[in-house]
Amino acid sequence: MDESVIVTIGGEAIAVPPMCFAALKRAWPAIQAMPACRGLIDQASTAVAIVAAAVAAVRPELTVAAIEERLKGAELTGLVTQVPALLASSGLVPAETKPPGEPAAGP
Repeated sequence: MDESVIVTIGGEAIAVPPMCFAALKRAWPAIQAMPACRGLIDQASTAVAIVAAAVAAVRPELTVAAIEERLKGAELTGLVTQVPALLASSGLVPAETKPPGEPAAGP
């Protein structure tokens, strides 16, 4: 099953694959910064860094700078709202919430 998350950058729908350890390591500073981001621009900047790290192996031309140049204002909210799905597909956050007392899935 393909767990890629689709984001739109510059009018192009881009499949962002779940992150492997190398991608997570590249994205980690941005992931840690997420809770402190308040405004849309800060949130989008963090999302851009995470997406760039996630696609580095399959779309190396999509660097942070390249994504920022292509990203349209109308695409910011969509990009930001897809990051939790990307983190879930990468195993960092639970894909669904379990009732209290029920064990979480995984090792």
